[in-house]
Order: sequence, then C-alpha cells, then structure tokens
Amino acid sequence: MPTSSLFVAQVSSGCNSCEETFRHPSMARLMLLTDVGQAPIRSVDPRTGEPFGPSFADATVEDVKQVVGYAGAAARELQGLDVGTLAEGLDRAADAVDAASHELTRLADRETALGVDRLTGEVARTTGQMRMFAALIRDGSHLDVVRSKLPEGAPARTLLRMNLPIGVVGVFAASNFPFAFSVAGGDTASAIAAGCPVVVKAHYGHPQTSQRVADLLTEAFAQAGLPEHVFQLIHGGNETGRDLVGHPELAAVGFTGSIAGGRALFDLSARREAPIPVFAEQGSLNPVVLAPTALEDPQSVASALASSITLGSGQFCTKPGLILLPSDYETTFVEALRSRVEETGPHILLTEKIFDGYRAALDRIGQVLGVDVWTGDYNAEGFSVPAAIIRVDQATLASNDELMTEVFGPATVVVSVHDVAGLQELLGSMGGHLTGTVHGASQDPWTRAAVSGLAPVVGRLIYGGVPTGVAVDIAMHHGGPYPACTSVQHTSVGTAAIRRFLRPIAYQDMPTELLPTVLTELAL
Repeated sequence: MPTSSLFVAQVSSGCNSCEETFRHPSMARLMLLTDVGQAPIRSVDPRTGEPFGPSFADATVEDVKQVVGYAGAAARELQGLDVGTLAEGLDRAADAVDAASHELTRLADRETALGVDRLTGEVARTTGQMRMFAALIRDGSHLDVVRSKLPEGAPARTLLRMNLPIGVVGVFAASNFPFAFSVAGGDTASAIAAGCPVVVKAHYGHPQTSQRVADLLTEAFAQAGLPEHVFQLIHGGNETGRDLVGHPELAAVGFTGSIAGGRALFDLSARREAPIPVFAEQGSLNPVVLAPTALEDPQSVASALASSITLGSGQFCTKPGLILLPSDYETTFVEALRSRVEETGPHILLTEKIFDGYRAALDRIGQVLGVDVWTGDYNAEGFSVPAAIIRVDQATLASNDELMTEVFGPATVVVSVHDVAGLQELLGSMGGHLTGTVHGASQDPWTRAAVSGLAPVVGRLIYGGVPTGVAVDIAMHHGGPYPACTSVQHTSVGTAAIRRFLRPIAYQDMPTELLPTVLTELAL
C-alpha cells in the first residue's frame, strides 16, 4: 500500500499497554504520542461511553504545513492529468469502499451506534456519489465551456469561457455521516472530480473508520495513477482546523456541522490575507407547516413526523425541528405525535459533546416561561437520551431565541399559531433553513401561505413528505440561506456540488494549442 509515513499510536488495555504501528498515508512524519502535548483522539462506544482501539495524535502546525504543501504540489501535477485518470481514480475508490463495506459498517457502528443497516445504505450512497462524479467529468459538462465570435469592432475576436479547478480544498468531516459527509463523502468526491487535491480533517467521533477509509482511497488513487498527495487525512481538534484554514495555499473549505463551527471557519477565512470561500452546511430547524386539511387525520402525519424526528436519534441536518400548526389542532396532534415517538428508541447520540449539548439545551428550554417540555423514557447507559416534544405558542417563540436554535438530537418544537396572518408573520421573521415542508390541500389558505412564506428561506421545499432523506440527483439542492449555509448559491449534494470547487476563466483570442488539453481530450 502506498504510504508517505508511519503513524505510531499508543493503545491501552486495562493496566497494560502496547504500541501498534499503522501505515498512515496522510501524515508527513513519524509521530509518537509521547511527543504530543495534549490528549490523543480515541474512539468511544456511544452505547457504553467506553473508549476503545488505537489513539490518534493531533496534527501539529508543522504537519499541516507539510501536508498542504504536498497538496499544492499535487495541484500542479493535476493540471496536466487527463480526465479519464481522475474518473478512474474515483471509480477505483468506490470499488474499494464497496468491497470493504462489511468491515467498515461494523467498525463505524461501534464508533457511532448508527446501526449496521443504516450504515450499509450510507456506504452505497457514498460510492454512488463517487461514480456519479466520475461519469460527470467523463462527459465534460462540468467545465461549462462557452465559445463565441465577436463582431468587427469588438475588443476581441473570440472568447472561450470554461471552468478550472480552484486549488487545494480542506474538508471537515461530519459527525453524523461517517461515510457520505466524511472522508470519502460528497465534498471529497466533488473536489477530486474538479481536479482539486483534498486534505480532510477527520471527525473525532469516528477516527478509526476515517483512517480505514482514507487508506482505501489512498491506495485506489495511487493504482489509478493520480499524484501521490491528491488526497490526505489529518486528525486533530480546533487548533488543527485553524492551522488548516489559515494555510496560504488552501483555496476553499467544505464543512458540515454546527452554526458555531461553520461561522468560526468563515470568520477565520475572512481574516486571511487572501480570503477563501467556506462552503459550510450548518444548523437547520427545517420548519414543517401543517394546514387544517392535513390534520383531519392527525395519526398519519404524526406517524411520519415521529419517524423523521427520531431517525438516527434526531442527528440529521434535515430533522424536522419546528412544527407549526393551527392552535385548534395542537392538543390532538401532540397527543398523536407523543404516542408515536414513545414507540421509537433507544436514542443514542454520537459523542459525549453532543450528549452534553442536548441535555443542556433541554434544561435551558425547560426554564423558559410558557414552554412545556415532554420527554420520553430512555436507557441511561452510554450517550442515551430521551426524545422530547417542546410545546409553545407563537408569542413565546417570538420572544425567545433559544427556541429558534437547533437542538441536535431527537427533539422538536411544536408551535401553535392562531391564524394565517400569524403564520405569515412567523415565516417572514425566520432565518434560512435547509428545508421547509408543507402538509395540506393545495387550495387550503394555510398551505398557500406556507409555500409562499417558506420559499424565500429554504433550499428545498417539500410537499406532503418529510425532510429527512436527501436524493443524490442532478436536480437536488442541499443548501439554503444563512444560517443554514454560508453560501446560498451552492449545494453539497448532487452533481452541482462540483461547482463549489471550480472557478471560471475566459480565454481571449487564445491559439488552440495553448488552451487546456482537457478541451481536446473531451472534444469540447
């Protein structure tokens, strides 16, 4: 297996310890944990709260400098690489991850408690994305080539506009999708397809899974003939992330996580001597509006929403976290929702930090005057938490920012609204969200007000369904106005995600032999 260095990890078991040496394709030097002045990263089983397996040291500032420097050299090598080789690298990577699916899903389940069945589907989605981008770049449509001949008297005779790779991309892996939004996820796949080297910062919640996937990708890319450092992985915390974003050779950032995390990276980028784009997918409440005509049968809609709220223990970026409905129907609907939620579980959160944050959020919300918090039963082992339904009226919601902040976990806020005018006022005061969902007959005034009110503040508007479940498709837009994302124009899912890591250039009166060779390769 190709490798640029060795990584030495200290493994502890009871009172005995041993050293395990791992082939680590992404670090730039031999590192011993005893050389690092902070606690190493280690997997924790969310079902028990117990650590297990090897430790991973934070990349130092010098490590980050070397890794991004290597990526910069790879970017220059990629300029002369044919599209077919890039596509083959993505296909080989997809094949390698698929072949290891059984091993990967069981390792990821122990690190995340997301369940083998769910994770098996996520692996398929991840490899499907890589093959999708491979097919896209073979076609060449991502280059968006436009040629024109100008009339006499114009300042040029011919113009050709096309897209070029933006440069080295730093990817911050997500906690809740250890495959599809992590090391081999959509950010990495779309950036590699664009011709950009990638440096991924692994998420501390699943370091072993991250490392194993990174090894598979490194070997697959090498077998396809891609430059040695086209893909690299680093482990670390906030300081490592700051070092990565601050490196002058980094050209863009892909991030999936919290509003606080995404905004911190965005602000850090803005303070650079040369600011770079940060494509951050952040928190979202994903409001759901239930019109009176949808509540004639409250059991049906309550069942669908209960499953969506608790899917993955409520740790989806598209979880319906805010449900708006007419006051007259609130009691009946909440009773139905509570009954359905009680049938779900256990609800095990990914990490201790998420676990602590969920409990603290419910404690704060429970102290707000006029708020009623119901919590279900739960198994108190590990990072297990109860589901929660938070009931509030529109006036209380409007006067408490805490209630308009995402609670990451199996909780939702149900808001009683008096009339259509109140609904329009509430939707008009909202910030951005990834999704908005509407249930109700098309001629229902509540339905029509919801569609017109949600469209300006969401990236995807759903009728009659649930927001969880994001189709990987050419027509998908997975994004939204701030604070859902830092870039309202871009998606992190679907073929259009590649546009984040491309930049346009116009060639004026350029001889054909001096144009990028990719135009000849693809006969564009």
